[in-house]
Parts: sequence; structure tokens; C-alpha cells
Amino acid sequence: MVDIVGVVGAGQMGAGIAQIAAQAGIKVLLSDVSIDVAAKGKAGIVKQLDKAVERGKLAVD
Repeated sequence: MVDIVGVVGAGQMGAGIAQIAAQAGIKVLLSDVSIDVAAKGKAGIVKQLDKAVERGKLAVD
């Protein structure tokens, strides 16, 4: 089984891959050209997860 996934690029596709891996319980390392861009990608993931919780599609553990 995969323990850690590294995703290079925190844009729409990279953030989506990172989100799916994290939801599967895999530790994710998200990287981009700068820490600010990577942080923006992470913030987008958090926003998507919050929306999923609000819609009842994802439970908070």
C-alpha cells in the first residue's frame, strides 16, 4: 500500500489529486513553484472539503 504521495503542482488538477489521495487516508506532500501557490492550492482543497461536509456528502470524523 502507498503511505505517502507527492504531488507537484497545486493547481486544479494537482489539488484534486491531492484531495482524493488524502480522503483515501494517504499522507500527501503538495508542492508548487512557491509556498504561496502551494498554500493557495491547500486552501482550495479545504474549501472543497467544507462544501462536501455542508452537502452531507462527507462526514467529519
